[in-house]
Amino acid sequence: MYILELFLIDGAPSREGLLNVIAFCVALLVALVLHEVAHGFVAMLNGDKTAKYLGRLSLNPAKHFDWRGLLMMLICGFGWAKPVPVNPHNYKNLKVGSVTVALAGVATNLLLAFVASFFYVWLQSAIPSMDFSNEVLYYTVYLLNVTLQFIIQLNINFALFNLLPLYPLDGYRLLSSFMNENNKFLTAIRKYSFYIVIALVALNLVPYLKTFSPLYWYIGKFGGAIVEAFLNFWRLFF
Repeated sequence: MYILELFLIDGAPSREGLLNVIAFCVALLVALVLHEVAHGFVAMLNGDKTAKYLGRLSLNPAKHFDWRGLLMMLICGFGWAKPVPVNPHNYKNLKVGSVTVALAGVATNLLLAFVASFFYVWLQSAIPSMDFSNEVLYYTVYLLNVTLQFIIQLNINFALFNLLPLYPLDGYRLLSSFMNENNKFLTAIRKYSFYIVIALVALNLVPYLKTFSPLYWYIGKFGGAIVEAFLNFWRLFF
């Protein structure tokens, strides 16, 4: 289990392992909650207040967690949240509303990763001058360092994962904004998406088959390139 891998360092529990788990949970809350709130907020800007009336503009994580997505997150390090309910019929402009709401979560995740990259690069530039004989300083910096790493990693992973054209991810919402949802293709996607996701994740977890996993190449390779691009941009200023 991914969460257990974070906790055990060299096969044994440690303070750093506990801080890894705390950092992961903080980053997870930031990425998931703000992703979903962004959907609801942009929907409201487009004229639909469904999310607001149902309490989905809240920063309370319990309002947004999906148990299956949370379980996948704990097992393999990425998952999904409960989709924010929207009513496209309330949009001032159906096409604009559908596209902007679909992209709101992804854009928010990428922005969070970009901002966190600034603080991560700044921290790396400051670390050499720090005196880590002070344990409080050491563990504080360690926690901040891994939290920023997880915020960058998880937000980019979420952005890429949610762009997959699978129901009920943002990629499907974006695709459906240009197509009739009743056509056979989108109907099939809605019917089989959950099983496709499970198959993709399962393949990604098998050691010898992982290098052939579409998720490994898509999120691992492309996501890694985005991380490096963000970090290299901020390194220009330090």
